[in-house]
Formats: sequence, structure tokens, C-alpha cells
Amino acid sequence: MRLIVTGATSFLGSALVRRLLQEGHEVYAVIRPGSANRPALIRAAEGAGGTLHVIERELAQLDRLDEAVPAPCPLYVHLGWDGSGSDGRKKEEVQEKNAEYGLLALEGARKLGCRRFLFCGSQAEYGPCRERTAEDHPCHPVSPYGKAKLRFGTEARRRCRLWKEQGLADLEYIHLRVFSVYGPGDHPWSLVSSCLRTFAAGGVMELGACTQQWNFLYVDDWTEAVLALAFAEGPLADDGIYNVAGEEGGTRPLREYVEEMRRLCGGRGVCVYGKLPPNAEGPASLMPDTGKIRRDTGWRPRVSFEEGIRMMQNRIQEERESAGITGSQPARRCLVCGAPLPEQPLLELSGMPASAQNIPSAQEVREDRGISLRLCRCGRCGLVQFDCPPVDYYRDVIRSGGYSTTMARLRREQYRRFLQTCGLEGKKILEVGCGQGEFLKVLTEFPVQAYGVEHRKDLVQKAAEAGLSVWEGFTETPDTVLGNEGPYDGFLSFNFLEHQPEPGVMLDCIRRNLTEDGAGLITVPSLEYILKYDGYYELIRDHLAYYTFDTLRYLLERHGFQVLEEEMVNRDTLSVIVKKGPLPAEPPEPGPLPPLNTAGLQASLADIRGQMERLAGELARTGQTFAVWGAGHQGFTLAATTCLGQAARYIIDSAPFKQGRYAPASHLPIVSPEQALADPPDAILIAAPGYTEEIADEIRRRFPASVRILALRSDHLEELAGKRPQFDETKG
Repeated sequence: MRLIVTGATSFLGSALVRRLLQEGHEVYAVIRPGSANRPALIRAAEGAGGTLHVIERELAQLDRLDEAVPAPCPLYVHLGWDGSGSDGRKKEEVQEKNAEYGLLALEGARKLGCRRFLFCGSQAEYGPCRERTAEDHPCHPVSPYGKAKLRFGTEARRRCRLWKEQGLADLEYIHLRVFSVYGPGDHPWSLVSSCLRTFAAGGVMELGACTQQWNFLYVDDWTEAVLALAFAEGPLADDGIYNVAGEEGGTRPLREYVEEMRRLCGGRGVCVYGKLPPNAEGPASLMPDTGKIRRDTGWRPRVSFEEGIRMMQNRIQEERESAGITGSQPARRCLVCGAPLPEQPLLELSGMPASAQNIPSAQEVREDRGISLRLCRCGRCGLVQFDCPPVDYYRDVIRSGGYSTTMARLRREQYRRFLQTCGLEGKKILEVGCGQGEFLKVLTEFPVQAYGVEHRKDLVQKAAEAGLSVWEGFTETPDTVLGNEGPYDGFLSFNFLEHQPEPGVMLDCIRRNLTEDGAGLITVPSLEYILKYDGYYELIRDHLAYYTFDTLRYLLERHGFQVLEEEMVNRDTLSVIVKKGPLPAEPPEPGPLPPLNTAGLQASLADIRGQMERLAGELARTGQTFAVWGAGHQGFTLAATTCLGQAARYIIDSAPFKQGRYAPASHLPIVSPEQALADPPDAILIAAPGYTEEIADEIRRRFPASVRILALRSDHLEELAGKRPQFDETKG
């Protein structure tokens, strides 16, 4: 049969297209123009008995598919829907547009003479439920996502009835209310994918309470349900609504599913419940009644949850074996090119902080533990990266450097160069991951329209209170709409890309939110700097990837960005100016890998430990005390991996949100400069490369002249001279 599938590169769409091609159908797969997933879709058709036609169209163009698809075309499956991630579900303007585009798709189906139109609705249409939910259950959706799906379905049914009465079309509307689908190809941030990845690595999985009732459906069973409804003989139910979910007997508390996944991963990993907030639909329970679809089509799910998880694990194992990797753990893959990472790491560090921003409070410090980190290099593209799951807050931008005059001065210089190079005066610039707007505030000094997008709600509120135009959001999927003012002429991304488990998705999303000649300014920490100075203390779990100019350029070109300028700034940071270019039909081949020597990192760990022990011993023999300045990742790593954690009194930091807490792993208390002044130490060690001179000036200005100032200069300790006499700040 000839049929149309929109949203064909999505998790559900790609699974459905593969199945239809296997059964020999002629599929017109509608995808976004320039979609990075087009090559994977085409590969799925290789060796299949059916025929694949790929059509690139925006959702706003779905009423004109008759220009590309020959009529008659009996069947239309509409899966194209923006903002399906947790952030996008909350955006009313995005979801309202989805409903409008759905009606355009319906009009396109009428023009093509389609006889049946299937739409992928959602359990979110019901809203919070505490009882079994059949199709006639009252709908009270709470999220814009659920409201838009419900509104579209209601209007689509009305139009189909009206067209039939008027003799304009005989189009049957089928509305699938889909519950929770999982399986191979699911989003890496989904609950099942996140749990399997984290447990396989022996990591910590932070979750919500997980006390609600839940129901899972394996993706192959979902495709069977779609086919059962699509090819059912004769008319279906008058309202056309069908719940699609797993076996009703499989409904149970979500926590039981999580613990079963951990068991199937060999009992590895740790679950921490109650850490995360509910999703956009709130703390809803899923208790679906699927009697209607079983009665009308005979369909029922065949794959148990345990079987589905084992099939996902087997798929991962097959990929490992095809790549020549042995062992029982799932293959850890490169963040950029997807190649399997080698079993042997470049470097393994133990006792490291579990994160740089989940800074434990007095109540949490007893449960805090150091972790082991494995630094690996991809043998295909050369990216150096940790093979662990991301921190739970990788979508958030939490800065202390925004309080620094050094960083504000650097940003002004970068903005001036960026705007001049790309001709962006008077244009719209979006900072992706803007925190509370520290750098965005500096941008408002320039003649541009400055906007920002940030995932964390309280930071968005702080930015708004500062008078900045900032929206809540994240680059969740390639199709996520960022803010309300796009497309943008330029974007900014400051030390954010290295945190991302899917940097390609972030770049694809940014690219889709830019004008055709859009440009960008991106910074990431430099691996070259770390290796040049053997700065092992620069390594922290928050930074999953450690880029060089070569690996960063490869990532950018892979996702349709041309690098115009490259520069090293602040000694330790790569800065590039990019321009939006054509998306390659196939990912480019990386160049030959240059040699990489990390032996110096291991040697510097031993050497710096020795220097710290000598410093602590010298001060202890003379009855002197010392403190560390800098509650950033460098200070945390140094305190955790040397004697600083036991010998220093505390860590000083100017960021208010860190004060009163404790350094992860080492558990040194973090105090403000004012608290340190009340009982100053005899010596202060600055552990914040890039801010050393600024901090040293503050110590000279505010602390007694007797306080010694030391700094970690790359691989050695150095005592700083040139103390100025104190003065009364109130008199200038």
C-alpha cells in the first residue's frame, strides 16, 4: 500500500517506517529539511522489500504534500509534532502551532484522497488519573502538550464528519492515545535509556519519588498496534479513539520497573529517589484500559517488560560484538561519532568529586562519596571523553565566573569581535544556556537584540528580575523551538557543549533556530591546555568531553557549521566563530588522529600531591593554618585528590549559592570572603586558574598583610609577592 508517515525520523516514526518497509509497502517519509537523521532513515530501507521516498517539508507545509505524493494514497500516519520533550511540553505557543500544523496535515490527506488518518495522541490528554482509564474517561489535561493533542483530535474528528456530510471526503479519523513506549532507538534521556546506561556503568541514578502507577509498552508492540488499526477491515469505532499501552496486568509502581532494570543490569548502580521534580504532566499515574483496541482489532502486546529490556541489552551487545568488543557491559560510545570507546582508558582517577555543582549541604554531606572516572579517547574521531553518564543537571548553566570582572572583560572583547566579523549589529542574538543572565547582561551593552534560553526555572526568574529577555527551555530535540523570537541571526554558547551527552542534538537544534546565514560564538575548555600543563585537576565529571580545535571542528562540520575563526582565550579555553552552512548528506570522515600522550597527567597527580604535602607540613611545623580560594571544579578536584581535604581549614568562594555548603568528596566547608576575614588563615592557596590575579588582588586589598598568597601555576606552587598596604574601603 502507498502511505505517508510524518515525523519519520523520530523514535516511533523510524520504528514504524522500518516495519512498513519490511512488509513491502511504499512509504512516503516526511522529514524536516536538512534533518541530520536522514542518512539513518535511508539505511533502514536497504535490503527491505518496500520502497522508501523521503520528502523534506516543514510542518507548516503539510497541506501541500499532493505536490510530491501521487494520488490516490489510502493511508496517512501523522507523527510530526514539535516539543515532545519535557521542556517543550510546557510551551503553549509551540503546542498551539502543532495543533495548527496537524490540521494542515489533515487537509493534505483530504487532497490526496486518503481513506484513513491515524494520529499519535497521548495519555497526557487525560490529565492526572488515579483509576483505570478507558477512552470514555473525562479528559482534564494539565500540560499545553496534552491540551493541544486533545484539541487537535476534537477538531479533526469534527472536520472529517463535516467533509463526509458535504461529500468532500470520506476520511476516517483514528486517534491513538499512546502511553509509555520504550525500546531500541529511544531518546537517550528517556527513563529506560537513562537507567540502563547508568546501571551498566555502575553509576548513580537520580529519580523522582517513582511511587506512581506506571505502564510500559515495547516499541515493536506499538508498531503492531498501529498496523492493526491502519489495516483493519471496515470502519472502526465512531469516535476513533484507542488507548495503546502495555498489558493491564503489567501496571505497577514505577519504582518496581526501575528496580527490575537494575536487577537485569546485574544489580550494578545506585538509585536515589526523591531528587527530581515531576514532569510537565505532574505526578500522574498510568493505569490504561486497552479493552477497546483488543475487541476491535484483536491486538494485544506480546513483549513483557523483562523481555523488552533484555532485547535492548542484546541489541547493545550485538553492536559491541560487531565492533570487536568483548565483555558483558554495554558498549560505551563516542559522544560525537557513535563509535565504540576502547576498553582501556587513557587515565583512571579515583576519589573524584561526583559533580561540581551538586554541592552537599550539612544534611547531605554524610551521604556524599567520591567516584572513579575513566578518561577515554575515541579511536575514530579522536574525541577525549569520560565514559560515564552525565550529571543530572547537565541542562542547567550554573556559573560562578559571572561574578568575575575578568570574565566580563573577556566577554566584551569576544562580543565586539563576533558582532564585527559577522555583521550582527541590530540583529537578534540568542544565548543558549544563559544561566541567570550574567553574560547576557554584558551583551545588552551592544547594539543588538539580546535573548537567552535557560533550563532551570529559578535562574530564568532571576534573569527576568534583572530585566533580561530569557525563556525557560533546552535543546531537548533537534526540533525544539527555542524562545519566542526566532529565527535568530546569531547564537552564543559559553562552556556548555562539553557538558552534553548529545552535543550533536544541541547543535542540530540551534541550527534549526537560526536564519539561513546565522552565525555563532562557542567556547569550550581546551584539552590542549590540560595536556600542555598536565593539569589533571581540570578534569571533572561535569565535563563529559574534552575538545581540541580538531575534534571541535569535526563536530561542528558534522552538524552543518563552518568554522570561520579559532582562538585560544583566557589561556585554557577554545573559542570559535561559526557560520551556518549546508548540512552534509553523510557525516564527514575524520582526519588521521594525531598522537596523544596523557602520561603527564598521571605524573602530575603524584607531583602535585607531593607539593601539597610539603606545603601542609611546612605550615603545620610552624603552627600556621591555610585555606583554599576557589570552590570550582579545580579546587574540588585538588581537595579530593591531595592532602588539602584534610589539611586546609576551608574553601573561600565569592559565589553566594556555594557558601555554607561542603566541597564534594573532600567535605571542606565553603565560606564567604567575609567569613574568612573574621578569622583569617596564615596562607591562602588560589585554586582557580584564569582568575588568579583577580583573586590575588582581592586578598591584597582586604586581608591582613601577613597572609601569604600562593597559587597553583599549572604544575607547581608559586608564592605571589607585591602585597599592597591595606586601606579603608569606605574612604576608597
